Amino acid sequence: MSQYYPQPGPFYPPEQNPEDDDDYYYEDDFEYEYEDDEPESSANFFTRYALTCFTGGCLVFLCLACCGLFISGLWLFGDSLIAATPIPGSDIGLSFGDPAFPGDEVVNEQGVKLIVLDVNRDAALATIPAVEGRELIIITIELVNLGEAEVNFNETDFLLLNRFEEAYTPTPSTTVADINPLGRGVLPPGEGLEARLVFEVIADEFELVLTWDGGPESEPRYISLR
Repeated sequence: MSQYYPQPGPFYPPEQNPEDDDDYYYEDDFEYEYEDDEPESSANFFTRYALTCFTGGCLVFLCLACCGLFISGLWLFGDSLIAATPIPGSDIGLSFGDPAFPGDEVVNEQGVKLIVLDVNRDAALATIPAVEGRELIIITIELVNLGEAEVNFNETDFLLLNRFEEAYTPTPSTTVADINPLGRGVLPPGEGLEARLVFEVIADEFELVLTWDGGPESEPRYISLR
């Protein structure tokens, strides 16, 4: 007994546009995602919460500790840190072998600045008789008080050293009063003065160094006259 099968029509199977392949999917290629609907237990939730709080607390504690150490360091060592920055001129002329030179601004621990403005060798003064084999040296200096307190000055704070470090003392100001000698006195804060020192030395000593001793609170400073 024969069965009748209808013939497929000219439009069977329906044509598919290759560009529309993305609109179709196959069940074998479909990926299923399953969600775990099981709720998190209270014990795990509180454990995670406690760990988060503990970690945050540790970070806050470390930050506060660092800030505390920084502030303590400034309180304890702030003055020394500021003092570690030298005043310009305070680090020159510190030794006989490494002196400063005329024109240099030399500053001592009391905040007094010294500048050798001029050196007049083989000078002549009416009040000092000329002696054969000796010469007069007139040194013009400037002193400026950069500090906040009064400072004392005296011509005896200065000596003239030869290459053997033998010292010449300045001629007393009373002997050379007509050339504005340094003498002695008090220098107020923020003020300065210009004065002269007179030394009588052996002729032709050219390796001479002026030394300045500002007192027990200051180290000597050295200025070469070369």
